[in-house]
Amino acid sequence: MHGALVIAKLRGDRMKKTAIVFPGQGAQYVGMGAELLQEPCCQETVKTASECLGFDLAGLCLNGPIEELTKTNNSQVALYTFGYCGYQLLKKSMPEGWNPSFVAGLSLGELTALAVAGVFSFTDGLKLVRKRGEFMMKACEDYPGTMASIMGAGREEVQSVINRTVAANEVLTMANLNCPGQIVISGTRRAVEAAAAQAEADGFKVVVLQVSGAFHSHLMESARVRLAEEVARMAFNDPEFPVIANCDAGIKKSGSAIKESIVTQIVSSVLWEDSVNFMIGNGVELFVEPGCGKVLKGLIKRINRATPCLTVESKQDVEAVVSSLCQHVG
Repeated sequence: MHGALVIAKLRGDRMKKTAIVFPGQGAQYVGMGAELLQEPCCQETVKTASECLGFDLAGLCLNGPIEELTKTNNSQVALYTFGYCGYQLLKKSMPEGWNPSFVAGLSLGELTALAVAGVFSFTDGLKLVRKRGEFMMKACEDYPGTMASIMGAGREEVQSVINRTVAANEVLTMANLNCPGQIVISGTRRAVEAAAAQAEADGFKVVVLQVSGAFHSHLMESARVRLAEEVARMAFNDPEFPVIANCDAGIKKSGSAIKESIVTQIVSSVLWEDSVNFMIGNGVELFVEPGCGKVLKGLIKRINRATPCLTVESKQDVEAVVSSLCQHVG
C-alpha cells in the first residue's frame, strides 16, 4: 500500500468516492504509453497483448506510423491495452480490497471498464476488442458514412437540424452526446453534409471529423450483428463493481445485461454527459482517466468544473491520484 494511504488510514480519513473512466477511439497518438512501458507490470501486459494479436503493439504505439495506429482495428486494441495498464499501475498502490465506486468508458473505453471490473479477462477482452474493430472497419467499407461535431448547440437544437435536413433513404443521428455544447452527428455523407450546412446557417460551429465511417449509427448494423454473435459465444461474469453503460447511462449489474448493452452500443448514441452526471449525482468526488491522453478530462471539466479528473499515464501520475484521494474529506 502507498505510504500516504497508510497515514490516511491511521488518521481516520475516508477516501474520496472515485470513478475510473476510459477513453475511446480518437485518443490515440504516436508515443502513447511510453511512460507506462517503464513499469514491469505494464511491460508484461503489453507483451501478452502483442503475443495475442500477433504483432508488436508497443512498437506501433511508440513509433507509428500514425496512419497505421489510427486504423480502427489497431487504435481500439491500443487504447484498451494501455487503459488497462494505467489501471493496473494505480491498483498496485491502493489498499487490498479497494475498488472504484464506478467504472465507465466512452465507446471502446466501455470494454476496458468491463475488463477491470472482472466481466472478462484481459486477453478475452482484447480478442473481443480486436474483432469489434474489424467488424466496424468492414461496416465502414460496406456502408460509407462520416461524422461531424456541432459546437454550441443543445440536444433539441441538434435534433431540429436533423429533422429539417435528413432525406428519405439517408441515415442521420446524434452519435455522441459528449458534454454541454458538443454533440456529434453520424450518418451517410450526404446527410451529414446537409446537416452541417444547416447547423452553420443556424449559427453553430461545425467540425467534420476525420473518421473512417459513421460510428454509433445504423450504418454499423452489420457490425452489431457480428458482434452479437461473438458475444453470445463468450462467458460474461457479473461485474465486481458498478459499470455505467453508454447506451442508457445506467448501471449494469449482470453479465447478461452487459452483453446486451455493449452490442446495442454499436448502433446507439453514447450518452457520456448523462453518464458523468449520473456518477456525480451518486456521490463521485474524483474521476481518474488511466491510459493515454486527456480527452475525458476535458469533457468532464465542461460537464462539471467542480469535480476534478486526474489522468494516469505514469508512476508520477499515480502519486498525484493517491495524494488527491488522501486529502482530508471528513
